[in-house]
Amino acid sequence: MGEIKRQSINNSFLSYIGAGLGFLLIYIQPHLISSSDIGLIRLLFSFSWMAAVIMPFGLGSITVRFFPKINNPENKHHGFFSLIFILASMGAFIIAGILYLNKSFFEGYYSKSPQFPEYFNEALVFAYILSLISVYSIYSSSLLKTTFTVFLTDIFTRVGQLIIVILYHYQFFDRHVFVLSYIFIFLLQLVVLILYLFKSKSVSFTINYKFFRAMDLKEISLFGLLMMATAFASLGIKFIDQLMIGHYLSASLVGVYATCVMMCVVMEIPFNSLERIANPKISYAWHIHDIAEVEKIYEMSSRYMFFVGGLLFCLLWAGTDLIFQYLPPEYQQGKVAFYIVSFSSLLNLLTGVNSSVILYSHKYFAASVFLFVLIAVAFFANKLLIGPYGISGAAWATLIAIGSFNILKYVYILIRFNMQPFSKHTLYILLVIFLSITVILSLPSSTNAFIKAIIGASVTLMLFSFINIKFKTIEEINKLFRRFKLIK
Repeated sequence: MGEIKRQSINNSFLSYIGAGLGFLLIYIQPHLISSSDIGLIRLLFSFSWMAAVIMPFGLGSITVRFFPKINNPENKHHGFFSLIFILASMGAFIIAGILYLNKSFFEGYYSKSPQFPEYFNEALVFAYILSLISVYSIYSSSLLKTTFTVFLTDIFTRVGQLIIVILYHYQFFDRHVFVLSYIFIFLLQLVVLILYLFKSKSVSFTINYKFFRAMDLKEISLFGLLMMATAFASLGIKFIDQLMIGHYLSASLVGVYATCVMMCVVMEIPFNSLERIANPKISYAWHIHDIAEVEKIYEMSSRYMFFVGGLLFCLLWAGTDLIFQYLPPEYQQGKVAFYIVSFSSLLNLLTGVNSSVILYSHKYFAASVFLFVLIAVAFFANKLLIGPYGISGAAWATLIAIGSFNILKYVYILIRFNMQPFSKHTLYILLVIFLSITVILSLPSSTNAFIKAIIGASVTLMLFSFINIKFKTIEEINKLFRRFKLIK
């Protein structure tokens, strides 16, 4: 668990720098480019990621689950790097071909967002790039090398996006070059990631086919196909709302919605950082039947993420008026969606790495079933709610889907593995969140936005600090305080 903590802290540090850049990007974009341009980029990114996640046919999940058997630094892991490239490229060719043959369907589906179908071919290329980034990032994580991939994802790409938005605003190029430049940033990310793996001596162009043939290819193939569908459903919940807003409403409203709910992403940064390193640890623990280690990671992930996520949740609510004050007027309609999605993010953090606990166990099939339920609930909820309630309806649909999904996983893990992640610390954190939000909402609506943010943030920090010092909820934070002699 020490390695998890160390890399998670490093990853979180880089991710919060990336979050700062992300917030800067959120604020700059609405003032520099139109909401329809923002919506176009979000539709392009969402569609491409949905395609990218199925192109490798579950190769990412296969890597996490079976890498303990493949791991062999002396011969550079039997040439697994090259095998990944071949299999991912074959999958990309098949999936891109199927999508291209159905291009007319997507053109009709996005008739209310006509800018997006114009870049359909570019979206397929983008999807291939994203698929390789995904599998090689997972490969790096399986080698327990996650910090650099976090840097590339959270800092490198956002700096690049910031630069092209500014250049586009000052008319250095037109919309078409803007879209191509956006894709090029991710291509550059892929190239740098591969060079990093070369430097880590994890690349070999000689594939040990004899070794891989000796593995249970039937089991691996079935697992991979199942995980492909699972990953598609899992990613779908992140993007289905934006994709369906593009269909029912417009690209412009996609831009408004995406800008508002992306502010909530800061809450899940610690979770993403923890999950990158926790997944291979959980996979290995199940592999050696170390149930106690799985349970320990499950409980600590819930406690750590609920504490940090709850703190950020309260700080965001304290600063909501200040945040929206500096956005163009059309973005005010996304404030309700912001509140709802922030709550769904908090709920997701409360339950820790529950998906990983199921996914890398021998009962991984259950994770797929739950994800299919999730995507079905999300689809029908969006279909029913976007029409009458607009982008707020999409946010409610996300909350309903996330809530149902996490309840299912919690009950299943409790019954099947006799594990649950909650403790007395959960109640302490919940109480502090309730008190903080009560204070924030009790402030008069006439209160200056900056003063409201200062009061809300101060109360939140004092309450969270109190329970952490009093009950040692996150002892690593107390150790940091002691180092700087802030507490005894």
